Amino acid sequence: MGIMVIKSNRCLATILIALLLAGSLAACGDSTATAVPATTSAAGVVSSNRTPIATTAPAVVTTEAAGTAKGKQAVKLALSYIPDVQFAPYYVAQDKGYFAAEGLDVTFQHGTINDLMAVVGQGAIPFALASGDEVMQARAAGIPVVTIATQYQKYPVALAATKGKGITKPADMKGKIIGIPGQFGSTYIGLKALLASANLTESDIKLQTIGFNQREALLQGRVEAAMVYSMNEPTQLQKAGVALDLIEVSSVSNLASIGLITSESIISSNPDLVQKMVRAVTHGLKDTIANPDAAFESTIKVAPDAKGQDPDLQRQVLKETVKFMSSDAVKGQPYGYSDPKVWDNSQKFLFDNLLLRTKVDSNLAFTNKFLVADLGKYGQ
Repeated sequence: MGIMVIKSNRCLATILIALLLAGSLAACGDSTATAVPATTSAAGVVSSNRTPIATTAPAVVTTEAAGTAKGKQAVKLALSYIPDVQFAPYYVAQDKGYFAAEGLDVTFQHGTINDLMAVVGQGAIPFALASGDEVMQARAAGIPVVTIATQYQKYPVALAATKGKGITKPADMKGKIIGIPGQFGSTYIGLKALLASANLTESDIKLQTIGFNQREALLQGRVEAAMVYSMNEPTQLQKAGVALDLIEVSSVSNLASIGLITSESIISSNPDLVQKMVRAVTHGLKDTIANPDAAFESTIKVAPDAKGQDPDLQRQVLKETVKFMSSDAVKGQPYGYSDPKVWDNSQKFLFDNLLLRTKVDSNLAFTNKFLVADLGKYGQ
């Protein structure tokens, strides 16, 4: 999601808009136990066992349902970057025919899409994945995007330290060498949230930019702790036998995370299409939470590359990912529910930390009106 703190308000406005229009954060996807370069998806998710993705737009890869019946409405869904287990609910919806049952022929569009938020805001690509902070930044820049179904109920970012470093709570970060990919994206937002919870600032720690090499930096002792995606590096390191202390961002301040987005214009002009997409996606979300193993099988049928170099590890990553798809805070609510309190908290946090150039109405950044209660509710 590429977010940077700029002191000048005019520069902040200009750069935030540029970053938004680059279609860059969510998430959480994939892993190997060996140290290799990592990349971040537009959903804020690290994919660490594949060739790094360029920040300029590469060739777009599409994944379509095999044998889709004619006569269905063609719909594009931008999932960002490469096929990955993080997108399991959408692959499940396709594999199990939930899109087809709604009369939709959905094409998944992978790869960096230039001006993604603007493109979605204009309705050129009707649906995409984006984080809550990304949506609010877009709206602050005048881009009318809206989250219509939330995928992650808990912000999937954490501070990881190897055992013995004495870093078990946010206050322990003071004076420590903390690694981050850079001053952008969900890991940076997560760092700011952890610091704020302990009344600390960046000047209270020794901040080190390490790129997407958190595992190597931790194992080599170059940093004492690093900001990671909760289901990625921890899963990789623990499989390699490395014991960790984790401080989840959601344990101190839950922030609006990744969800399905569309434009205000599509919501107003074609609510039936939005309803169909939400119904199919939330059905896939429900199935993924209920049975991650079956969801993994659906994932690799629709997107074989998502199994990566280590399918067993990818299966475990998906199981860890599923833990962030539900929360006690939304128990009894329909699948895909967006918690107004979380969105309000996110807007305030982003504005207070200069990550929004202007306040936005958080209640306009999401809607729950398309959720389908008869598909079931969290905790049931």
